[in-house]
Amino acid sequence: MRYAGLARVGHVYSDYAKCSVCGSEVRLRPHPGTSGAGADEPAGPSDGVVGGGDPTVDLRECTNADCPTRQPGGPDA
Repeated sequence: MRYAGLARVGHVYSDYAKCSVCGSEVRLRPHPGTSGAGADEPAGPSDGVVGGGDPTVDLRECTNADCPTRQPGGPDA
């Protein structure tokens, strides 16, 4: 299954899209606060799911050290 530059590989997504600001390659980093639990485990309270059921798994980090996305509070890559 493919979605706009994303390729599903097992339980990991690979993202081949370039940085949206400077066009450099990006690397995927784990989203802070993720537990690493499998997607088939229950989420949220026992009476239902709160928030987005499928939050962003990875953060896109531009490989260009001078890109504005690498600055605190900068735009997303």
